[in-house]
Amino acid sequence: MNSLRGQNAIVTGGAVRLGRAMALELARAGVNVCIHYGHSSSEAEATLAELKQFRVQALAVQADFTSPVSAARQVMQHALQHLGPVDILVNSAAIFEPATVLETTEDQWDRHFDINLKAPFFLSQQFAAQVEQAGASIVNIIDWRGSVPVPGHPAYTLAKAALAAQVKLLAQEFGPKIRVNGIAPGAILPAPGTSPEAFAQRALFNPLQQVGGPADIVRTLMFLLQSPFVTGEIVHISGGEQLAAGTRY
Repeated sequence: MNSLRGQNAIVTGGAVRLGRAMALELARAGVNVCIHYGHSSSEAEATLAELKQFRVQALAVQADFTSPVSAARQVMQHALQHLGPVDILVNSAAIFEPATVLETTEDQWDRHFDINLKAPFFLSQQFAAQVEQAGASIVNIIDWRGSVPVPGHPAYTLAKAALAAQVKLLAQEFGPKIRVNGIAPGAILPAPGTSPEAFAQRALFNPLQQVGGPADIVRTLMFLLQSPFVTGEIVHISGGEQLAAGTRY
């Protein structure tokens, strides 16, 4: 596999949860990392301290993705100023707010589409504009619901479905310089406020009868970044939950 050492990466939502796990793995591989965060300032400082233990350049930038165009420009300019040209973009930042179709408000709709779809799009646009040589990569963190919509969470699900389509569109527009792929997690981490017991019950909904963990996503990220003949793919890391989704309804 190709070495990533010395490359520069942006990881949105990189202070917490899956974003943090991916940022740390990139640093472990010798990649300089700029993490974006929205409100998790203390978590960002803690993650930065961990990243620097790998003796790479590490920095954090705060940006509000409910203003996706200006935020994308802010994140990219910060990374370019402190790291130089960026080779890797991981769009991980997202929100997940519960609501049915009848309960969804326009404000909820706009927040999900701004943060989960528009910000990755305009950051990808900024990223592509500064790429000069072939070998760059974008990885979007999606959700298995983006491929197989199920009832509930309509604003989230539809934004993620559009993000999955974005992977396939950008892979065609940005080739051959930039490869664009996606990861569609299933039961990897409990949603905020979910008990460990309730999360463990998610194992009942997939063929492997188990839940995963951040390490499963990290391995997939590194595979995609080091696979020069893979683009336009969405890899489901879900225990096959998307295959059995229809049996629940």
